[in-house]
Amino acid sequence: MAGAAPAQHLSSNRDPRQVPVPGLPESLLRRYRAVTLAQMQRCLEERHLPLYDIMRYHLGLADRRGGPSVGRGGKMLRPALCLLCCEAVGGDYRKAAPAAAAVELLHNFTLIHDDIEDASSSRHGRDTVWRVWGQPQAINAGDGMYALAHLALGGLSEVRVPPDAALQATRLLDGACLSLCEGQYLDLAFEERAEVSCDEYLQMVSGKTGALLGAAAALGALLGGASEEAVHAFDRFGQRLGLAFQVYDDLLGVWGNAEKMGKPAADILARKKSFPVVFALEQASESDRHALRRAYARLSPSPADTERVVAVLERAGARQAGQRAAVQFRDEALAALAGLTLVPARRRNLEALASYMVQRGY
Repeated sequence: MAGAAPAQHLSSNRDPRQVPVPGLPESLLRRYRAVTLAQMQRCLEERHLPLYDIMRYHLGLADRRGGPSVGRGGKMLRPALCLLCCEAVGGDYRKAAPAAAAVELLHNFTLIHDDIEDASSSRHGRDTVWRVWGQPQAINAGDGMYALAHLALGGLSEVRVPPDAALQATRLLDGACLSLCEGQYLDLAFEERAEVSCDEYLQMVSGKTGALLGAAAALGALLGGASEEAVHAFDRFGQRLGLAFQVYDDLLGVWGNAEKMGKPAADILARKKSFPVVFALEQASESDRHALRRAYARLSPSPADTERVVAVLERAGARQAGQRAAVQFRDEALAALAGLTLVPARRRNLEALASYMVQRGY
């Protein structure tokens, strides 16, 4: 697990608006998405028990009756990162395709369980699995998807990945999964605590988000034939990118939803100790910190509480601090690759993807 940055690290004065954002390689992402979907569908074909229709539903591949879906799945950034890193070190993306599918299936296993733990009623505009089939079957479907992730990784033998590299890939994926569970434990535990420090927040995010992005990048480099040193560099790249991604996602959880999608600040209603809240608990005035603690002490914050919390966050400068921190973590991610010889076009793609992760939404 990546070490947590000190709290003052989150107060950089850099203006994120001064950082140029290259165009996101949409066609590349579409190609990687198609590769990943094909691999995941292979894992699910010939599996006809309704359990697998639940999984297909969650992945956006089927409706709740098992028929063709008009819904959409996620962006599949993690498998795209895996395949892109493979190509960046000069490898054949097909060698990493089973790992990309495994990463995405593992990610979705956690989402099914997260939706239960957070009592989330919708995802990508559709009812969550537990809302349709109940919590017991949702837990079962999530567990099944965890197993499918490992079966997908077993496909490395079919693309002639050497056994030692395949074993290392398994260790990377399992290590990331354990770190992810640790991060989720901390996330849930923090909801019951009045105070959480920025260092503790970063420890949680390193597990919950950074670990799997780090593993995705490292897997791509490993299966692309990179050296051990380069694999470690890609792991750090993904870890720091995960911090940037989550900090920015936390900003969207307060301001992005309210302004773009017309919803109240969902993370506040769930009493999440997200970046803006943790920052304000350390940096706001004493009266504002007291108001913030009082609102979060209620079992279910009211709309009026939510408005007061957002006002506190604004006065503390949490939004601007989060933007600066996300950009700084993005820069640290790219710095991890600075000494490596990469395919030039793919390095530019990585830079574009990294910048997209800290300036999407709003």
